[in-house]
Amino acid sequence: MRAPWLDLVASAVTVLGQAEVTAGIALGLVVARWRRGLDTATVPLLLAVVAAVEMALKLTVPQELPPEELSRSVELVPFVHVPFYGAFPSGHVARIAFLAGIVRLPPWLAVGAVALMMATRVYLADHWPSDVLGGLLLGLVVAQIAAVAEPRLRRH
Repeated sequence: MRAPWLDLVASAVTVLGQAEVTAGIALGLVVARWRRGLDTATVPLLLAVVAAVEMALKLTVPQELPPEELSRSVELVPFVHVPFYGAFPSGHVARIAFLAGIVRLPPWLAVGAVALMMATRVYLADHWPSDVLGGLLLGLVVAQIAAVAEPRLRRH
């Protein structure tokens, strides 16, 4: 049984993980950090690394998308859709995990945001559970690289 209101709420949550939205957030973080005079202002631009690895994996890992007839997504805002035949990893989850990892959010909020995105991607039948776990891993690995690079950027 479908719950149209839940489909709508889950679809609204996934808008926050769209590439266009997360790129805007990353650029906003760059500007905010730059205005504060931080040497690490460009760290949010590592979101491009997340996107590049995501695309490479989608093109090389033979993981099919869930069947179209299972999809519950409601398109709320027309975004650019790049058709990939591979579903692995979830870019929405990877981008949100990366951003949550580099922004100084309270841990409960960061974990909640990522978990909510993971749940909505599976609920809407846009990804398999393995896809969202792969996205989580990708986002966290790049965020960890950023965390290691950040102190080195401050010294130079």
